[in-house]
This record gives sequence, structure tokens and C-alpha cells, in this order.
Amino acid sequence: MTTIANGPRRGLVKAPRSKSHEHRLLIADFLSGDYSRLVDHDGDSDDIVATKRCLRALSADDPMPLLDCGESGSTRRFLAPIAAALGKKPVFKESGRLGSRPNLVYDELKAGEFRLEGDVSSQFVTGLLFALPLLEGDSHIRFNSPLQSRGYVDMTLRVLSGAGIFISLDEDGFGIPGGQVYHSQKDVAVEGDWSGAAFWYGMNALGSEVLVEGLDPKSAQPDRVVVEHLRKITTGWTNETVGLDVSSCPDLFPVLSVVAAGTPLKTIFTGTKRLRLKESDRIAAMADVLGRFGVKTEAEENSFTVHGSERPFSGGEFSSFGDHRIAMSIAVGATHASSPMKVDDIACAAKSYPDFFSDFSRLT
Repeated sequence: MTTIANGPRRGLVKAPRSKSHEHRLLIADFLSGDYSRLVDHDGDSDDIVATKRCLRALSADDPMPLLDCGESGSTRRFLAPIAAALGKKPVFKESGRLGSRPNLVYDELKAGEFRLEGDVSSQFVTGLLFALPLLEGDSHIRFNSPLQSRGYVDMTLRVLSGAGIFISLDEDGFGIPGGQVYHSQKDVAVEGDWSGAAFWYGMNALGSEVLVEGLDPKSAQPDRVVVEHLRKITTGWTNETVGLDVSSCPDLFPVLSVVAAGTPLKTIFTGTKRLRLKESDRIAAMADVLGRFGVKTEAEENSFTVHGSERPFSGGEFSSFGDHRIAMSIAVGATHASSPMKVDDIACAAKSYPDFFSDFSRLT
């Protein structure tokens, strides 16, 4: 168990590299034939290490490479169609809950029409958007309902455009001409991560004073909406209830729920159904965490209600459920707590933000 001292924090931190942006740059440069990004660096998150490892395996002259995805859903879902487009039949190795999360298998990939539900993970869409330009014929991706996680797809489209790949926007999806050639973007830097920065902003909403450097306010990252969502939670005190749809930014839910727990109103999060299929069942995990804080919650199939209170959170012992975003959210809660918190596993933060707890410990 690791003890986290209670009380607000103050200081300066630098945002980590955005793994969402870096995944996409790694793949685009790999498909251009530029492997210079595949070198491991200090500060790489576990998910980025997995993508680099798998891309190196795909570059080898092996028709059936072993792709060890670790626990990275992005790696698994992005590379499945890409490997098929390259004529590979990979063997995927999956750790943790990844094997039980929704995944697709492509024995082969041919140009044509691909129909998807709009509430499908954007990672499936991104994988196809990277893979289909490599095929000889033209393809279309069509959605049977509005695409929920459009922000992440917009990130993909921006990286593809930078790589010289043309994608047309149709009324119900995307048109992808075949036979396209990727160009390297080796001079493009990885953006700072709004998903990681959300935990510092969450602390600030509860009374801390942490300055975050290295973020692009014009980024296409969907989690940039954290600023707006926190404003709704913290300035909505004149209303009895605040409603937030997190279907397009599910990674923000844990930290937003902690902030909601520290405000004197009821917050109803909607669009939460897919949160049960993350690195942990994040609905059950946050119900447990907030309950230990001393806050009442209610979970429905596609919503989660937090009955907030201005009282300081209770300390005690907590489980991170092996989930990086739960562990970091507990640390956010510690800044609003009446006594220290003990967490069973903080090493899981390395999945997305390896330096989070060392940065946290440096703050006064």
C-alpha cells in the first residue's frame, strides 16, 4: 500500500506526451517507411511501449508476427486492420482485461464498404482509416447511427492529412481512396496530453493551485473539454442538478466524478455504458472509491449519479483496481480529504502517465 498525504497541492508540472496523438504519429510514420520514432525513450507510457514493440514486429519479414499488445486497447484495435492490409496474419498477445474487451479479427482486408454502428469504439474506426488507404481499391466507412467518439476520429484525420492521406467526409461516413502513399511527419512533435492534465485541473477545482505547462489550446484531443466540464460542475451551484454527457470523453469520467463528489449538488453523468469495458469496470470502481470518500452514488445502465457534498472526503484504504485513471483519481481525491489515503497499486499509472506520482510528490 502506498500512502498519499491529504491536502491541496501547489506547484508547476509539465503535461505528459499525449499517447492518443503519439499512437497515431507512430503508425503514420511507420506506414511511410520511417521507423525513427520506434526507439524507446524514458517516459514512454506502457501503451506507447506496446505500440512501438508491435510496429517493430510488423516491420520484420515474418508473415505471422507475434504482436504483444500488453493492456493497450489502442494498439490492439489500431493494428488489427493495418496488419491485414499489409498481408500479415499476426498472433495477438493480450494482458489484463484486454482479451475480454471488444476486439475485431481480420483474416484479410479488402477494399469495399464497411458498415459500423455509431457507438462503436472510435479505435475501430481509426484502425480502418489507417489501413484502407493502403489497399488497391476505394473504400467507404458508413455509420448506421451518429458517431459518438468523433473527437478521437478527428485527431486521426488530422494526422492522416499531415501524412498526405486524403479522406473525404460523406453524409454518413468517410470515403477512402485506395493506393495512397504515406509521407513521414518526423518533424511533428507529440502534443501534451489533455487526458493526463485533467487530473491536475481536477485538483485545482477542489482547491489546489497547480500550473500545467505544455498544452495546446487548439488541440484536436477530445479531452480538452475537461476545462468546460469542470466549469459546469463548479459553477452550477445555483442549480440542484448538473448533467454531463461523457460519451465522447469517457477517460475524463473518473476525475470528473471525484470533483462532482466535492461540490454541494447532484451531478448526473450520462453516456457511461462503455465505461464498464475499460481497464476496469470504471462504474463499479468509482462507486467503490466515492463510497469510501463518504459520498453517495447511483449507477444505472447508461448513467451515474453523484450526490456531492462540501465536506472533506474520508481517508482510508483504497483499491485502484489496477486501472491507471482510477489510481490518479484517488490522488485527486486526497487533495480534498481529511486524512491520508492508502492505495494498493499506483504503478498502474504507468499505462498512460509514468511520472504522475513522482510529479505529484514534488508538489508542495
